[in-house]
Amino acid sequence: MGVPSVALATVFLVHGMGRTRASMALLQFRLSRAGYRTVNVPYSQATESLEDITARLRKTVASESGGAPYHLVGHSLGNVVIRNGFKEGGYAPGLGRIVMLAPPNAPAYLARRLKDVPPYRWATGDSGQRLADPAFYAALPVPPVEFGVIAGDKGQSLTFAEPNDGVVAVSETRLEGMKEHVVLH
Repeated sequence: MGVPSVALATVFLVHGMGRTRASMALLQFRLSRAGYRTVNVPYSQATESLEDITARLRKTVASESGGAPYHLVGHSLGNVVIRNGFKEGGYAPGLGRIVMLAPPNAPAYLARRLKDVPPYRWATGDSGQRLADPAFYAALPVPPVEFGVIAGDKGQSLTFAEPNDGVVAVSETRLEGMKEHVVLH
């Protein structure tokens, strides 16, 4: 099967905390092979505030989408960045759907446990503190477009008493308004 001659839409990929855009490279490759134009958006949660990361994502979407249809795919913290982008005017016209991979859609248990630990604070910056804050989540917009959630449940039992992916509990991935919630083993 060959690559379609006309791109279907642009897909913006937003990686998770402690990762780089390299973590989205395989997904980027597969989406490109399926005919989508992809933009893999980098950031550093250790050195940039959540607001700065969000502003750059909105600016990238506006400049790279060119008014054509596009979609957003986030992994973990990337989904918080995406949701935060709906504040203050939101995204450029043309947004279709959002796919949330392992999203912390509620204050994350591990972030709540680690928020005062110096190495965590240093490595995760402003974003890591926000992941533990119920008031932040209460003000975080629910996407006004169709979105689905994919969560994992074969994590670890050392710090979790419920199904998780090792970092985020399945229960923390749910968000009112989601079109579908899929749990992968």
